[in-house]
Amino acid sequence: MMLHSKSTDHIHHNHNYNHMPSPGAQAAIAAAVVWTLAWKGASLWRAAKNDSKPWFGVLLVSNTLGILDAIYLFGVDGARRRHERDDAVLRAAVGEPEQLGHPQET
Repeated sequence: MMLHSKSTDHIHHNHNYNHMPSPGAQAAIAAAVVWTLAWKGASLWRAAKNDSKPWFGVLLVSNTLGILDAIYLFGVDGARRRHERDDAVLRAAVGEPEQLGHPQET
């Protein structure tokens, strides 16, 4: 017959070996993964399309739940796109042809 003291009884009987998160926590984790992958995919695609190697590298290794990715998409790339759009409007207004990446000779 084995006797257990009350001081060690809780050690043997209170182990919870089920370490699975609750269904709500699992849903939150799944939502965070989908959210992060969507932002990550969009920002990496745009950085690659823009041939922005430094941003591509930073975005690839960072994990900020989409925050840095959104900053790139709406801040950095958004500013570049607005600038290109403004230049195109100005060229159209003065009748200057698009330069297509080559300096125009004067």
